[in-house]
Order: sequence, then C-alpha cells, then structure tokens
Amino acid sequence: MDLKCRILICLVGLAVLSVVNCQIPGFGGCPDYTPILRFNRTRFLGTWYEVERYFTVSEVATKCVSATYELQPDGKIYVRNALTNRFNNVQRVISGVMEAQGRTKDGRYTIQYQSFPYNYNATFMVLDTDYDSFAVIYSCSSIGPVGHTASTWVLARERLPPGPVMQRAYGVLDKFRINRSFFVKTIQEDCVIRAPPEPAYDPTESSTGSRRHSVPGLKGENEDEYSVLKTEDELVQLRNEFVVMPEIDVEVDPVVEESD
Repeated sequence: MDLKCRILICLVGLAVLSVVNCQIPGFGGCPDYTPILRFNRTRFLGTWYEVERYFTVSEVATKCVSATYELQPDGKIYVRNALTNRFNNVQRVISGVMEAQGRTKDGRYTIQYQSFPYNYNATFMVLDTDYDSFAVIYSCSSIGPVGHTASTWVLARERLPPGPVMQRAYGVLDKFRINRSFFVKTIQEDCVIRAPPEPAYDPTESSTGSRRHSVPGLKGENEDEYSVLKTEDELVQLRNEFVVMPEIDVEVDPVVEESD
C-alpha cells in the first residue's frame, strides 16, 4: 500500500471518529496540554453548568445542560450529566463513575459511563479552574500521528455567569491556543423540566408493578398540578414537602343490630 492510500485511510478514519465521538477533528497528534496541577477533587464536587462547548452531535437541540459530581460512601465520585430537550423540556440523564487517571494528582480523570448499553469510557483533563466560578475541560482522542478529535467545555457554577468569570475562562482557552470559533453557547434560560412521558398502559401488567404517577413522591389530586416542574430546585423541594404514606387496606366488619 503506497503512502497516498495510507493517508487517505487515515483521513477517512479521522472523519468517522469525529462523527462517532461528536468531536472537532484536527491534524497531527493530540496537543501536549498540561492540566491543572494539585487538582483538588473535593472542591470540584457539586454542580457545574455548561456555558459553552465545542459542537457536539449528542447535544443538538438541548439546553440547560449541567454536570453534578457527588462523592459516594464507597469513595467513588458519581457524575450525573443532565440535558433538557429544547422542544419538549424532557430531561435526559447520563451517569457514570469518575476515576483519577494514573497516580498523578493533576486534573486528568476518566469517566466510565453506565447509561449506555455498552461500556464507554472517556478521558478528560481540567485545564484550569478556580473551583468557585469557572472550569475549562478538554478531551482528545488521537489517531496516531495523522490526526485527532477534540472536545472542550466551559463550565460555571452559575447558569448565567457574569462577564469577568467568562473573561477568565476565555483567558485559559487563549493560553492553550484553543480556537474559540468552534464554540457553541449553551442555552441556560427557561430551564423548565417536564417529567418523561408515561409508558403505554399494559393490561397484563399488575397494578403493583405499574407506574401511575409521572413525578415520584406526588399522588392523587396533586399529580396533574405538578406534572410539569419549573426548575430543578423545585423538584427537590416538592419531593421533600410531599411524603407519600403507604396505602393500607383495612377490612371493617359490618355492624349487626341486635333485636330486642
């Protein structure tokens, strides 16, 4: 096989990989970026809101994207990525487990996603963050020395961060010479969350196994009123306010009047 054919095959592979991974393709190997040193994963925990990102096919027609990092009792960090459909306000959640990559204490980590029918791992690096207002995340997949595909995210602790916070994030992008022309702004307004549609009624399904209510923790006359939730915070508040007691069937013996 001559050199031209090899180059053509590599270019086709680069294009296919960029579509599959929903990333921006580039020539040459992955850039030799150095992530933040002495990464403090405890301070990084909590909720981050996606402000800008590279174009990603999996996020087309989405809004109100967030990522929540939670430390579990087993010592693992669980990641919950929430994406809301822009047209019907139904939220989709992609979850996984975050693990540090290697023995170093820098900002490299791997997420093993559990929401897919197949095993999928992705490696990320935190280029920089102040833990309190912004973070810049980068990911890259190399196709030998010929090409690579990359993704970049700008995250913030607020849905609509102020200008000075964004300027600091842009400064990180400029420092690493990351082209900002590929970035897409994420909609973080009107973040209404609608419960997913109910499954079709199945007469063969037992009543105890059927799912009657669209919102866990709400029953009866409150079901219609709260089937559409205004914000994520209200969802937590409603679940705390409404405690559903188990229904107990009590058999009462009929009263028999004694005759004189």
